[in-house]
Amino acid sequence: MANFSYTAGIPIFGVQFTHDDNLVLAGGGGAGGSGVPNKIAIYKVNRANKVLDLFVEKQLDDKEEDAPMSLCAHPKEPILACGINSSLKKIEAGENQNSRIFEYSDTGLKCVKKKCTLASKDPVDYQRAVRFNKDGTTIVTGGTDGVVAILNYPDLTASNSAIQFKGHEILDLDVSEDGEHIAAVSSQNLWIIDAKTGKVLEVITNPVFNKKKRFEFRKARFGNGLFSKILYTVVNGDKNQKPFVCKWDSTTWTRSRTMTIGSKPITACAISPDGKLIAFGSADMCVRICNGSTLKVLMTIPKAHTLPVTALAFNRDASLLVSGSADGTCNVIFIPKTFPKNNNFAMLVMALLFLFLAVTIQIYQIYKV
Repeated sequence: MANFSYTAGIPIFGVQFTHDDNLVLAGGGGAGGSGVPNKIAIYKVNRANKVLDLFVEKQLDDKEEDAPMSLCAHPKEPILACGINSSLKKIEAGENQNSRIFEYSDTGLKCVKKKCTLASKDPVDYQRAVRFNKDGTTIVTGGTDGVVAILNYPDLTASNSAIQFKGHEILDLDVSEDGEHIAAVSSQNLWIIDAKTGKVLEVITNPVFNKKKRFEFRKARFGNGLFSKILYTVVNGDKNQKPFVCKWDSTTWTRSRTMTIGSKPITACAISPDGKLIAFGSADMCVRICNGSTLKVLMTIPKAHTLPVTALAFNRDASLLVSGSADGTCNVIFIPKTFPKNNNFAMLVMALLFLFLAVTIQIYQIYKV
């Protein structure tokens, strides 16, 4: 599988493809004048030369504000939604404009709207996740203070009261393809929320099969296309436990399949627009591409980064997968039209042939003597 690496010069916390198939990278050094800027940059992927050509970028001028910690591209417009904490002074004053909308063109990137979606005045809390629904009329955000906010786009008015799961940190969330449901996860809970009313419909707790072992939810993603009725959840264990992925039937919220993926905690997840592929980034710095139906690993990109993967994104036709990391690099992976078949059987046959040959030679030498 062909791929190439690009050094962005900043820790990368968000990776997305825009509606016109440009690549967005977002991140930075955070607040406090670390010397590493906070910025959002859009690139055109030059496949022939295996490079990224800068299209536009926005360096965030206020050094007291945080880096972009969450990112989502509008499905139809040149719009980006980001989670960026305001300065410490504004946070403590209850004026944290953490949810921001950026508009881009060939002349630049500009912030066009801001909104507070966090209840906390603690600067440690931030907007960890943001998603548009499929038609781009709704934005859903999730904060480390346990707040899930459902906003109308483009005016960012609240469609209902914010939902706060006190004592929980929202690690990830997603909106179903039909726009009816929101899935949100903390380490111990999976919530299914009615996207129109904000009512919690289902609560699935304590993601364990063996109560003697500790497991935690990490990611939640609805499938696309033929797999739109499937919800995938990533569950990590401790350092001695392998992570696994669960498939849930979104009509009954029952688990239909569980599969171990890799050996180290999963840190990032993305699903192709047609739903046929699902990618995982792990703490072992590897990226794995799996079949969306069976969850079998189709391809592994070893040591894609020097630090764990923080974000993954497929482009519009799933011909590219991009991974980002806090090491300041992104990896652009070219997706083959067909994946190599599992060659375990061929390896077994070859091993048996070698064994047969070795035995034959030994017998020949015995009789020769």
